[in-house]
Amino acid sequence: MPLTTTLAARDMGLDASVAALLHDEMTERAAVRALLDHGDAGAALRVALRLMPRGYVVPWLCQCVRGEAIDDDALDGLLVAEAWLRERGEPRRRGALAFAAGRHYVGIGALVAASAAWSEGFLLDGEGREVAPVAPQLMAVVAAAALLTLASTRPDFDAQCRAFVASAMGLLPPEISE
Repeated sequence: MPLTTTLAARDMGLDASVAALLHDEMTERAAVRALLDHGDAGAALRVALRLMPRGYVVPWLCQCVRGEAIDDDALDGLLVAEAWLRERGEPRRRGALAFAAGRHYVGIGALVAASAAWSEGFLLDGEGREVAPVAPQLMAVVAAAALLTLASTRPDFDAQCRAFVASAMGLLPPEISE
């Protein structure tokens, strides 16, 4: 099933009244703009991450986080995710997962690491056994959580979300003019 704007809104847990602004005939960029125009930059960021090509999510997330003043734990999670980007193997993915799990998936660093860990592969049980494939939307959900958490530490949450969205727009599929 192809990813539509309404499915992306559902995957990202948008409130029904906000999701109602979107329809499947919209382009990815039009959907994000509709949410911005409605005044919900956080929802726009979440949908942009879900509609972004999967291979762009973790590198872009790392770029966004690296561009901000962050604490040591967030930096550690960023470094774990960047190590996975350089060497995309199961040991690095499991290392990112262990980092995130060790912090109970709380905080910017844990969420950035989790986005790398959940970009592919399987979910693991407490003993490291594979239990199920990672759901396609999970990487975008935790990447959005990382950026929303980061934005919440800034004086103007909405402005920070809008800045992230402006950066994300260039990674969404281009609109075709007729």
